[in-house]
Amino acid sequence: MDDLQVTPLGPHHDRAAFTCGEVTLDRYLREQASQDRKRSLARCYVLTRASEPARVVGYYTLSAHSLRLHDLPEDAARGIPYRDVPGVLVGRMALDVREQGRGLGERLLAAAVEHCARLESELGLRVIVVDALSEGAARFYERFGFQRFGSGELRLFLSLRHVLPRT
Repeated sequence: MDDLQVTPLGPHHDRAAFTCGEVTLDRYLREQASQDRKRSLARCYVLTRASEPARVVGYYTLSAHSLRLHDLPEDAARGIPYRDVPGVLVGRMALDVREQGRGLGERLLAAAVEHCARLESELGLRVIVVDALSEGAARFYERFGFQRFGSGELRLFLSLRHVLPRT
C-alpha cells in the first residue's frame, strides 16, 4: 500500500476500467472530468499505485465553493466578519470496487483534506464541503469530523480550523 500516490487526472489514466458501483460516479470519471477541467469548473485527482500508474484506484474532485455565513452552525461561524465563507467542494469521491474494504477510502479522504489544507495556505479557505450520495456515505464523512448542515442533510462540512495547526 505504500506505493499509492495522488496525481491530477491525465490522458494516460485508464478511466474505462474504473467502476465503483455507482453509475453516476463512474460516468463522471469517464465522460465529464476532463471537460470540467477544460472549463475550469473542477479538478480531478486520481489515486494510483506506482506499480500500475495507469490504473485508477480512486478519485476525488475539488472546486472553489462559498457558503452563506448563516448556513454554518454558530460555533463554526464565530469570528467570521463576512456574509460569504470561502471553501472547497469535494464534489465527487469514489473508490474502485476491487479496492473497497481495505481502508483506502479513508486514505483517499485524507489525501483530499490534506490537499485542501495546502490550498488554504495560498487562498484563505475556511471549510471543506461534501455532498454525500447516501446516508451511509454521510456517516463515513462524519467518522472523520464532518458535520451536517442540518438534521438528515447529506451536505456536510469540515472546518479547516480543526485540520490546520493553530497559528
